[in-house]
Amino acid sequence: MVAEVHPSLTPVQMKTFLDRYALRDDQGNLIEKTVEEMWSRVAAAASVNDDHGSEEFYELLKDFKYVPGGRILASLGTNSRVTPYNCFVIPSPEDSRQGILASLSEWVEIQSRGGGVGINMSSLRPRGSMVRGVNGTSSGPIPWAHMFTVASRDVIQQGGSRRGAAMIMLDDNHPDLHEFITTKQIPGLLEGANVSVAISNSFMEAVERDDWWYPDKKYDYFNKVISRKQGFDISVQKEKRWKAREIFNIIIESAWKSGEPGIVFMERANQLSNSYYFEQLISTNPCAEQPLGPYSVCLLGSMNIAAYVYSGSDESDGFINWNEFKRDVGTAVRFNDNIIDIAFYPLEETYQSQQNIRRMGIGVMGLADAFIKLGIKYGSKESVKLTENIYQALRNSAYEASVELAVERGPFPQFDAEKYLFGEFIQQLPTSILKRISAVGIRNCFLTTQAPTGTTSQLAGVNSGIEPLFDRKWLRTDRIGEYEVDNSLWDSPYAVTSSELTPEQHIEIQSAAQKYIDSAISKTVNAPSSATLEDCAAAYKLAFKKGLKSIAYYRDQSREDQVLHHIDPSEINDLGKITDVLPFFIADDISGKIFPDTSRFDVFSSKRNALPDERAAVNHKAVVGGQKMYLTCGQYDDGRIGEIFLKVGKEGSTIAGFADAFAVTVSVALQYGVPLEVLTEKMRLTHFEPNGMTENHNIPTATSLVDYIGHYLESKYLHKDVQIKLSNNGRSNGHGVLCAECGSPAIFMEGCYKCSCGWSKCG
Repeated sequence: MVAEVHPSLTPVQMKTFLDRYALRDDQGNLIEKTVEEMWSRVAAAASVNDDHGSEEFYELLKDFKYVPGGRILASLGTNSRVTPYNCFVIPSPEDSRQGILASLSEWVEIQSRGGGVGINMSSLRPRGSMVRGVNGTSSGPIPWAHMFTVASRDVIQQGGSRRGAAMIMLDDNHPDLHEFITTKQIPGLLEGANVSVAISNSFMEAVERDDWWYPDKKYDYFNKVISRKQGFDISVQKEKRWKAREIFNIIIESAWKSGEPGIVFMERANQLSNSYYFEQLISTNPCAEQPLGPYSVCLLGSMNIAAYVYSGSDESDGFINWNEFKRDVGTAVRFNDNIIDIAFYPLEETYQSQQNIRRMGIGVMGLADAFIKLGIKYGSKESVKLTENIYQALRNSAYEASVELAVERGPFPQFDAEKYLFGEFIQQLPTSILKRISAVGIRNCFLTTQAPTGTTSQLAGVNSGIEPLFDRKWLRTDRIGEYEVDNSLWDSPYAVTSSELTPEQHIEIQSAAQKYIDSAISKTVNAPSSATLEDCAAAYKLAFKKGLKSIAYYRDQSREDQVLHHIDPSEINDLGKITDVLPFFIADDISGKIFPDTSRFDVFSSKRNALPDERAAVNHKAVVGGQKMYLTCGQYDDGRIGEIFLKVGKEGSTIAGFADAFAVTVSVALQYGVPLEVLTEKMRLTHFEPNGMTENHNIPTATSLVDYIGHYLESKYLHKDVQIKLSNNGRSNGHGVLCAECGSPAIFMEGCYKCSCGWSKCG
């Protein structure tokens, strides 16, 4: 059976639905083939204990007016033991081996059930502190944090396909702060997690005054003078004080180089928190829109504001149907509150916490689309004012609906009217809502947030979250491959891209929304590659001045593995590359409609294209990390590669056996039609021994034999420029320092880059 795509869905939308959210059986076969089937499943599950029935929720979900968080769409109504929650925070680990491993166990359990999780590692003693029980010294929080990120990156595959989402945080007064800020510039360390610094108001004030900054006194009990040099003057470190502006500049430099760390104004988040009287916020979820306390969780969803914009007589006469929007926000609150009671919770502590708080985070997607439809340019004064109006309507409607739910179901258990009503955020509510809360309570402690909505907005066919258009059309790279994406409104004269905006314009929009958001906002200032360190510093300072709770800064091309890439509009075709990357779609030549081609859900075709008995071949000798390798590439008559032979190590050895099996697998794949670019993309950056230096000046280092083969085949048969550049002393692979002797990733320790082979950059 071939299911017709929903009339309004693009190939990218259909790809997203089939890959991420369509229900499948135990063998991976599709059960759901239309988004309508998904909406029906989710609506029915959300209404199982609600007399309102599923029809109201179906109408809410229909045509992507309200788009629940991705975990809700993927889990609700599937009878699987995965969580509908994207956002978790676990307590900071107890400062012992047993405590750290207990936290790691909770971390793995949450991620294995589909949740994204954050942790603050500031509870761990700094590097070099005495550990009396073993008469040794502590390695500090960063190596322990790396163990958590390895679990996210290499162990946890959520739903069998995606890496676990993670956030690692450290307070601004931890003695190992400098090491934490710069660690992700070292290859292999803390990869698989976002990292952010928890910033206090007093730190930012010290930056402004150029004052000294001191580590927290709680670390003094370790009785260890920090005397290693990590970019600060040793005499300053012995006094346990740093210049706040110097630390801030290191944060800026790292963010400018690699997009991390982000910063979260955690003290401000606590000051403005609705739960200020019973919960201490300690970290955030992986995308930083949700500051949370220990074992706290948040249920996400987004109103597609573009779906409420109706056209006028010309492009500038559009209008928002405010009544419909406000009504649907109220329905969304009820939808989410229902899920809180039927959800699967990975840990008992997370269940108890959410039952007491009943936290949800409803935000917006498609803001940039709404601006364009209304004839408003993103970043203009009109767009800032409209942003305030949208989020004010969102806040008021959500709080009104939660008050009515309290009448029906009771307030959240931790509700204390005298304290809740004196929260700084709550006091900004309209008087009418405050009076109702005082009289009957409120069902949910938190109601609004702004998530990034990267995948769910792609499913809905609108721009993500609160962001401007990344470009008119762009390349996206994700687990499927690389493909072209465009916004249908991109050729409007009102379309504005991220690189055309100043940091001030980005932040003005975020600040306008933050006034009405009780949690935080996931927002990235996407800057052009030409942006300077001063631009980044100005953005971070302005974010604090304008009352934001978090901010991230990303300079285009500052990392090799970025998800979105600019492309030349003249090189874009009508359907993009989606049908090349995902063989899920066929087009009807008569109707022009696009269908998912279910006959091609398996990668291989049914017919093998064998090579001729006599064929040309290319023989290539390589050395990787001292290991010799001989690669033979058999070719079809037209010069395409059709097989490989690989000789490594002694006959009968383990490495020789695995090399032979690998070569056979690649050869079979090539002959059954798997594109070479798909295979080489999977080969590159695989990391295992032997690795390191090579004798090929175009590929001077490789993270494994397979990584080398991927680069070589791309160069030889796909004609890609794979030349990797090195630095002079200690070789850079684009992410950090490699050993000058063996080429392995060097680790920053004791103030210097060192390698396990004995090499030290410091001599």
